[in-house]
Amino acid sequence: MTYGEMKAYVLQLLNQYSVGGREVELSYNGQADDVARIPALVRDGLYYITTTVRRLRATRELTEPKQIGSMVAYDLPPDFYQLAGGILRLDGSGHCCRTHDYEILGGNRILVPSHQNCTYVAEYFRYPAVAAGQPQDSDPIDCPPEAQGALAYYVAAHIAMEDNNFLYGALMNEFERRMAMLQEGVTAQWGIVTDDYGLSEGRCGA
Repeated sequence: MTYGEMKAYVLQLLNQYSVGGREVELSYNGQADDVARIPALVRDGLYYITTTVRRLRATRELTEPKQIGSMVAYDLPPDFYQLAGGILRLDGSGHCCRTHDYEILGGNRILVPSHQNCTYVAEYFRYPAVAAGQPQDSDPIDCPPEAQGALAYYVAAHIAMEDNNFLYGALMNEFERRMAMLQEGVTAQWGIVTDDYGLSEGRCGA
């Protein structure tokens, strides 16, 4: 979904998108003020949804290590939010395993044991990509498709909050219902798991 599509969806939920089947001007009924509030609310709702019920996964090879005694420190990616299952360690012979032998430093660096000819790959949950400043209608919204409707209800509810308590309550109830359904869709699976590198999960030796 693009930002323009999200904006239209929000205005439809607020019953401010059209009159008599025709799209209304921004000057209609204070619509310009509501539209001006949408970008900040989209960012707020997007961060909320993607750090709770619909987290975004990513992988990144860690580079430019800094030696600290018998350990090495790597800067984590700028969009890092939380590790999603440890660190992958690839050695020079092509063997790879998942290790939980690490320390997070200050929320943006990771400390791991120093091994010769080893490469570390972080599998992590990331923050959504959000355009700086005023978004263009063509800008994509970095939100899973199944959560985009919940985001629209979140934005619309907060616009309606000051002027229409009944509409605010109805929109927020629907947002919470959709969030609960997304939460229910998260299931745990046990057993051998193959990751994006075609590797089975396990614990490395020291």
